[in-house]
Amino acid sequence: HFTDFWGGFDPTDNYFYNILKELYEVEIDTVKPDYLFFSIFGQNHQHYKNCKRIFYTGENVAPPIGYCDYSFSFEYLDDERNFRLPHYLLYPGYYELVDKKVDESLLNRKFCNFIVSNPNCSTRNDFFMRLSEYKKVDSGGRFMNNIGRPVDDKSKFISEYKFTFAFENNAYRPEHIGYTTEKIMQPMTVNSIPIYWGNPEIGREFNTKSFINWYDYDSPQAVMDRIIELDNDDEKYMEMLNEPWFVDNIIPEPQRKESIESFIKNIFN
Repeated sequence: HFTDFWGGFDPTDNYFYNILKELYEVEIDTVKPDYLFFSIFGQNHQHYKNCKRIFYTGENVAPPIGYCDYSFSFEYLDDERNFRLPHYLLYPGYYELVDKKVDESLLNRKFCNFIVSNPNCSTRNDFFMRLSEYKKVDSGGRFMNNIGRPVDDKSKFISEYKFTFAFENNAYRPEHIGYTTEKIMQPMTVNSIPIYWGNPEIGREFNTKSFINWYDYDSPQAVMDRIIELDNDDEKYMEMLNEPWFVDNIIPEPQRKESIESFIKNIFN
């Protein structure tokens, strides 16, 4: 059974169910399940006692290791009961990033875009205002929208820009790092260079030579200077864009499908 997931969650069409049905015959039992997947949007999971409890979160919260049997989270934990599952793996396009193809026609795009609905990240908001002093940054979300309306097709909109804001909603805490969502991956799927802020350990997952990594610079001004440099130097821009998204163009072992399937088999066997 699946419980306490976000609104609109489909128990028979989701990331975990779709993996499970390739490995097993699966029956949804809302009364006495043998295995319970639960998340953070409710307390219904507390009513299920005699089952394996498997936690998942797409939010920046730590897994309740003392409470659940297994967890899928953002944490870099040295615990065999936890599997680090960045939220971007639930989105299409990740495994196709190894087939990156670029050409110089991508130079003929608009400058930078910003698609945000959550207004609560001051680092992101401040940098949007700072970069906008150099050139207009097209804001296509509900927050600080400056193009007339929110965009309908996010991927298509992003594809029309050389750079994309890829800031997480939440900052990390020193004792709780690893929070990485789809924000960095979505521009990668359409060859727009992400400007990334969020997980300081992002280099474990992606090649930091292929995007603007906030943590490679000592100040917001240095980040801005690098963006301006790339915007005004086609050769340097294409040099970055030609870098593979992954180090040596190899998907990191923890994110490979077989690693995820192996962890799930361990739970269910």
